[in-house]
Amino acid sequence: MNELAAELQGIHVLVIDDDHYARHFLRSVLEDSGALVTAARADDAIQAALIADVIVCDLNSAEAAADEFLERLRHMHVRQGRRVPAIALVARGVRDARVRAPGFEHYLAKPVDGDELRAAVLEQFRH
Repeated sequence: MNELAAELQGIHVLVIDDDHYARHFLRSVLEDSGALVTAARADDAIQAALIADVIVCDLNSAEAAADEFLERLRHMHVRQGRRVPAIALVARGVRDARVRAPGFEHYLAKPVDGDELRAAVLEQFRH
């Protein structure tokens, strides 16, 4: 296990993507790096039992779920009064992600590079 992977040990990540294959890829990358992962469709994410340290969410899934989706997730996954950071996954070429999805701390273009994902999760966890 590399140094970055060792640093993901014990970090709880909630992965939200309505695409089965994307969820599987994201979960595999993070679990192979030592993170504890719950992966869900947007419809099921609110009920996810894991209290997340970081949320990784496909922007299209979040937008289809409903208004206030991210805030409801954060309310359910708050840890000791700490606002859970969220990473938005956006289609490559989307330039207005920050306008479409205010409230996310970080944005990654799909298809996501595993190393970029691991680094972003670690960065958000440390803040």
